[in-house]
Amino acid sequence: MLVRYSDWKRPTDAAYAFQLRAASGAAGPEGFVPAIPAPGTQSDIREVARQALADGEAERFERRIHRWSGPEDVVPETGEKPYEGQQHTFEERTWSDALTMKDIDAALRGIVLVLRSPSGSTDYVLRDHHMLDVALYHYRTTGELPRALFHADRHSDWCKDNYLETRRPQQAATWWKLIEGLKRPGDSTAVLREEDVFFTTGVAPRKAGMSGRDIGVSVLVPGFLDPDQLHWRQVLDQPGATEADWVSLDLDFFQPAPQLRVSRGLLRDSRFQGLVTRARVRVFVLSPQFTNGGDRIDPWEVQGNMHSSLRLLNLLRQLPRKALASR
Repeated sequence: MLVRYSDWKRPTDAAYAFQLRAASGAAGPEGFVPAIPAPGTQSDIREVARQALADGEAERFERRIHRWSGPEDVVPETGEKPYEGQQHTFEERTWSDALTMKDIDAALRGIVLVLRSPSGSTDYVLRDHHMLDVALYHYRTTGELPRALFHADRHSDWCKDNYLETRRPQQAATWWKLIEGLKRPGDSTAVLREEDVFFTTGVAPRKAGMSGRDIGVSVLVPGFLDPDQLHWRQVLDQPGATEADWVSLDLDFFQPAPQLRVSRGLLRDSRFQGLVTRARVRVFVLSPQFTNGGDRIDPWEVQGNMHSSLRLLNLLRQLPRKALASR
């Protein structure tokens, strides 16, 4: 039987397509009324997905897509593994310019911190890069969806179609591909297309003391991108990059020190500072397994220094006011 090209569907138009409900002023069987929870409210993303996605889609989403559990650090005195739990909980927080180690510990335990600024933008602080969960939560609470995303990461979080066809993917490692499967209400177009993601990366040369090993696929990108054109200066030069309304910054792009040298100049660049300041949504990902320069960690534990991660996180959130002013 002859199959026409127009009949062929990618995984994100078939098995990995998930239809959003309409966000409107009146709730109904096909829609919902966006509502921002009060500070202190905790929400389970699985329940949020049932409210944001069309009937039956949330259950299929849970069957199709894995979520990573946390680092397997062991407390020697008790044998407890405090960070091993799933990242299911989103918690609304009162806005604060500076987070604390207590906040970092909460994120490591799988609580996504949601901080809404007086100007109307929202910061999400995550342990694992579960971007589809962020999109679903933000849509359910505000009715807003992204137009474009600036994404800085040492890992691309992109995969080929055949990976989705042969595996149950981890959301954190494949979200760039998977987010095309989230379909807007009405016309069912993708929430974000691959080409709506402005991706910059850089991998520091291996140094003594870095954990993990290079597994060779951490910066896989769509075929229409040139792997030699991913330096932040090149990406910021692309039309539309500095107008992205969502920003995703993974701390493993800036840590450890050799990684910070790879991204030298980015934090001082006025275009980047303006982008981060204007963004409606800013996603900050701890990626604690990777912040000492490793791609694949065995055992699966927190790497690097969490106090350093906290200082970097607070710096990134306060740009441009603290854009390395003292350096």
